[in-house]
Amino acid sequence: MKFTEKANIQILFGDGQFERSIIRNALERNKDKYCQISLFVPESGRKGKGRIINTGIDGVLKFIKDDITRFSLSYIVFIDKEHCATDCENCIIKYASRYGISISSIQKIREDFDVYRLMCYVGNKKFFIYFVFLGFYCCIEDFILIKICNKDVSKFSGEGCCKKYKEIFNHIQKDAKELCIEKTYDELFKIIALILEDLTTIKT
Repeated sequence: MKFTEKANIQILFGDGQFERSIIRNALERNKDKYCQISLFVPESGRKGKGRIINTGIDGVLKFIKDDITRFSLSYIVFIDKEHCATDCENCIIKYASRYGISISSIQKIREDFDVYRLMCYVGNKKFFIYFVFLGFYCCIEDFILIKICNKDVSKFSGEGCCKKYKEIFNHIQKDAKELCIEKTYDELFKIIALILEDLTTIKT
């Protein structure tokens, strides 16, 4: 993968430095395996200058609406589960309609994790958005604790849930934490690879 402005797939984040770092490292380790991808964080960078960027799912969809009118891209969105804690599909539809993004289909493409493919329209422009909701309950930290580190942790949800999981994660011994993060790179890249394969299939 190459980070380039010529890419036709763009990776976006709702907020959070940690997940951006994790995803970037996962991509860098596999940069020669797939097609060109542009990695862009809506709240920073040249394309974001002069805009008021909201965070979370609202900010991501607002950005996509503005972006898709000028470019022909597909989007992969990584966002904490706390933004759509219960009904991911209806949550996406609610925010998309706020910005005039019509969703003609929405499909979960990985049964054990919340990864969704959306076929969307703005006017007569058709495009795809993939949403990856990080965390089983709240955020990427609980995903790492449960899926990667095999920790038995309580279920937290609602406002402030991510802070609780961050505290638990930060108390893990340094060597064990680093090993968990290394394994997380591979696990998240499997999700990206699944999306890229799916996108290639539906476009052919």
